[in-house]
Amino acid sequence: MVEGPGCTLNGEKIRSKVQKGQKLKEIRGSLTKPTKNNPEGHAFHSFYGCQYTGVETLGKELFMYFGPRALRVHFGMNGSMRINPAKRKDRKDSIPVLEMHLTNDIVCFFDSTVEIRLTEDCEQRVRAMESLDVCSSKFSFSRSEEAVRNQSSRMLCDVLLDQAVMPGVGNIIKNEALFDSGFHPAVKVQQLTDEQIHHLVKMTRDFTLLFYKCRKSGSPLYKHYKVYKRPQCGQCFHVITVCRLGDNGRMTYFCEHCQRGDPSGVDISKLPVRNSLTNWAYNERTNDNVAKKEEEDWACQLCTLINQPAAKACDACLTPRPEVHKDDISSEASPFTTDLIKYPCTAFKKPQEELKVNWRSAFGTSTLVFSDLSAKPKPVNSPLSPAGSHLNSLAAERGLYKYSVCQGTTSPNYASGGWQKQSAELSNGESLASYSHPSKKMRIDHSPFPSNNAQNGTPNTG
Repeated sequence: MVEGPGCTLNGEKIRSKVQKGQKLKEIRGSLTKPTKNNPEGHAFHSFYGCQYTGVETLGKELFMYFGPRALRVHFGMNGSMRINPAKRKDRKDSIPVLEMHLTNDIVCFFDSTVEIRLTEDCEQRVRAMESLDVCSSKFSFSRSEEAVRNQSSRMLCDVLLDQAVMPGVGNIIKNEALFDSGFHPAVKVQQLTDEQIHHLVKMTRDFTLLFYKCRKSGSPLYKHYKVYKRPQCGQCFHVITVCRLGDNGRMTYFCEHCQRGDPSGVDISKLPVRNSLTNWAYNERTNDNVAKKEEEDWACQLCTLINQPAAKACDACLTPRPEVHKDDISSEASPFTTDLIKYPCTAFKKPQEELKVNWRSAFGTSTLVFSDLSAKPKPVNSPLSPAGSHLNSLAAERGLYKYSVCQGTTSPNYASGGWQKQSAELSNGESLASYSHPSKKMRIDHSPFPSNNAQNGTPNTG
């Protein structure tokens, strides 16, 4: 079923790509041919020459206005729409039910129901119910809660699917919203408190927005399912119950462990929060988990060099870093793009200790980089001293790197005869000054560098 978010996106596509004022030059399709099931097929030809004046959506319905008359489109289970489709001769099954040729554009509807209505009646209906549409920007929580409260003797699964109460809600939104609310689908409205009704409407609206965002961005929606068409509950991994419930016998998915039949035992404050972008964007979030603009790499306006976040001036031309103004962030941008997610493993700063060692081996010279990510004090011998390479070699031999993480391509154990094993045996209480120089194994050196043994302090026994 094409639910409210899909119909809303179809309306936005027509609104953005089809310009108003175009005249209908030709209309054809399977619905334009009179048949026994469709005796009024010739009525669509009365739209010839009419001017396209706009489009609106209400729940799962789409209205295209052509002067005093309008076309009402319902996409049903598998309906779709294409604007200016490419002509393909190999496609035989995709025959549009209605194909409209305007002055500059072509709009095609597939597997949909199209009816002729009066524009005035459609506009009045949209104005009267747009505050109940869960996909509309004019959605009203208070009016929606009142409409749900008036259905006191009906089950929640029937109330949510009633397009006169909450236009745009389909079977997917119904099942996931009931799970997020913690209510069994067979619970009746009269069993809920005002706070629980508000929570039910809010969960329905939140999942509808998530539905809309996923469809618009192209991201998979099924990853956010907790119960719909799942064998196990996405929260407690309990077996999902599937049955036909309600007046229309629609397929219903629910978890008997997470969704209770007695609403009095449901504590809204203790319900699990859906791990979705909607909660991250609209709920309160701490600044500790978000990277702001001043924590990102910045480009110099003069030489375009990419500088580190901590740099106050450009490393190349010394141009001061431009100030970050809040006004630079567009108010029309999506709430998902205003900040960047900063994962806990990213500290946005350099490690406190970084030591480089040039190590000679049989395969050549390798550079080992040792980074200390802990808060332990730095060693006395800094790698930036004039005798850096000599001190680095001594530090490596005496086990200085037992607190470090080794990142290299050549194993130093091959060249030194096992200093890694000996340095690992150092206890936390030992100091480097009291540790004696380890004895090394005698071996035949096949290194291409004749002075390798002399530098390591081992006599040449070859």
